[in-house]
Amino acid sequence: MSVWGITDGSAGMTANVKAVLEALGLPYVLKTCVRKAPYVWLQNDYCGHALRQLTPESDALIPPWPQLVVTCGRRSAPLGAAIRRASGGKTKAVHLQHPRMRLNAFDLVVPMQHDRASGPNIFPTHFALHRITPALLQDAAARWQPRFSHLPRPYIAVLIGGSTHRYTLTPRRMEKLVQQLEQARSKGSLLITPSRRTGGKNIARLKQAFIGSDAYVYDLSGDNPYLGLLGLADYLIVTDDSVNMMTEAAATGKPLYLLSLPDHVGTKPARFAQMLIAKGIARPLGAPWGQWHYTIPDEAERVAQAIRKLQA
Repeated sequence: MSVWGITDGSAGMTANVKAVLEALGLPYVLKTCVRKAPYVWLQNDYCGHALRQLTPESDALIPPWPQLVVTCGRRSAPLGAAIRRASGGKTKAVHLQHPRMRLNAFDLVVPMQHDRASGPNIFPTHFALHRITPALLQDAAARWQPRFSHLPRPYIAVLIGGSTHRYTLTPRRMEKLVQQLEQARSKGSLLITPSRRTGGKNIARLKQAFIGSDAYVYDLSGDNPYLGLLGLADYLIVTDDSVNMMTEAAATGKPLYLLSLPDHVGTKPARFAQMLIAKGIARPLGAPWGQWHYTIPDEAERVAQAIRKLQA
C-alpha cells in the first residue's frame, strides 16, 4: 500500500502524523508542504485548488496518488481533501485534528474530544497522538544519562512552551514563571528544556535564574534532550500551553505537575490541563510533592485500527 503523510513541517503536526503512520506499521513517505499566501489565510472551504497553491520549496504532490493520505492541522487539511478528490475517491483521506472545513471532504476525521465534532466519519480522541513508548524512553535515557551524571537525583524534567498566536510570554510573565519554578528547586535537579516558542530573552532569563545550581537549561543548540529528559525524569513539570507536550509527558506514567502560564486561561490547552488534573493524571504545581500512578490510552493505535477498518 502506498501511504503519504503531509504536514506544514511544524513539530507538533509532524509528530501526530508520524505517530499514526508508525502505529499502522506500513512504509510511508512524509511530505512537507506549505501553501502560499493569501490562500493559507483563507477559510479552508474556499481553497478548492489547494494543490496549485504550494510554495516552490514544498514537496511535490503529483500522481500517482497514494492509496492513503494522512494530514494534520488546519493548513494541511485542504491538501488531503484535494488529493482524495483528484484521485476520484480512490485515495482514502484521513485528517488529524479538526480540519476547519467540511468534514465530509475526508473519509476519516480524528479531532480531539474537546472539539465537539460529530458525524459518521468522526473518530474523536481524548489525548493527543504521540510516539512515546517505554522502549523509546529507555533508549533516550541511556544516551543522555552521561550528560547529567554529575547532577544529584531525583531528576525533575521541566518542559516549557511559550508564545502562541493567542498568547505572548512577555518578560513580566516569564518572571512569574521563574518564581513558580523556584518552589521546585529544593525537590531535585531541574532539567529544563524550553521550546522555540519560549523566545531567546526568556531562555536567557532561565539560564540566569538556574545555571550554577543543580540544574540544566537547554539553549536550543546542539542535540535536543527532550526525549532523554522524559526518559530520565523522576518527576515532570510541564507548562499548560501545549496539548501535545502535556500528552507526551503523561505518556511516561510519571508524576506530572502542571505549571499554569501567567494569565493563560480559557484556551483549549488550559482546559485540557484541567481535565488531566480532574482525572488524577496530573497535579498543579504547588500541590504536595509525591508519587502516584496512572496510564493513558494509546490513541495512535486506536486511530490505526480505525484506519485499517477503513481500508478493509
